Amino acid sequence: MPNRLKPKKRPKTKPQEPQRQMKKPSVSAYHHGDLRSALIEAALETIEDLGPQGLTIREVAHRAGVSHAAPYRHFRNKDELVTAVVERGFELLQQTMRTAQDIAGDDALSKFAASGKAYIEFGLNYPAYYRVMFSGDFLNRDGDQSLQHTSSAAMEQMKDTLDSGQAMGIVPKADPLLQAIWITSAVHGFVSLANDKRISHLVGDKYTDEEVQDFIMTAIYAGLGTPQRPGE
Repeated sequence: MPNRLKPKKRPKTKPQEPQRQMKKPSVSAYHHGDLRSALIEAALETIEDLGPQGLTIREVAHRAGVSHAAPYRHFRNKDELVTAVVERGFELLQQTMRTAQDIAGDDALSKFAASGKAYIEFGLNYPAYYRVMFSGDFLNRDGDQSLQHTSSAAMEQMKDTLDSGQAMGIVPKADPLLQAIWITSAVHGFVSLANDKRISHLVGDKYTDEEVQDFIMTAIYAGLGTPQRPGE
């Protein structure tokens, strides 16, 4: 599967501990009796290789090495399979952000910075998950509606972080939901460009992905009015 662009100056940041713990299972997991996880992994591989148009129950079954009927033991249709992929992705994203905040310590500004960095690193380290989680190309209307609660949980987590920052005078007073959407929009744009390998096409050799990422994070903090760029 294709990976994100490798940095030209700095080594790739190692995933946080929960990412290692929740590493996507091998398709061979089915041989240990975990067909559901094997199907989710096969779905991710299909999306990475063929895009949303290539995701079918038949293709997923083929990649998992099972009969075409086997996936229906766990998923009634493709929407249920995609929903399971998205739910697992958001669980991993939330765990990654929580762990990053815990490692950052008690300082609210450091927690905020760690949470934002973890969000970006998740998108870059798990491009297939990220694509499914934030794309409208995979589900019909009913399937999309079923994920509203799952996707809003991650937004609530970010909103709570902003609420805490406001209470401590670190983040200016404003609707934290709108602030969270603004941050998510900026981050999502960068992650999408990086995963599609478009950053180098836009900036050439002038900047690495990491330098662009740092600038975007700095701009976010400046836009929010934080007293300093976290980490400095």
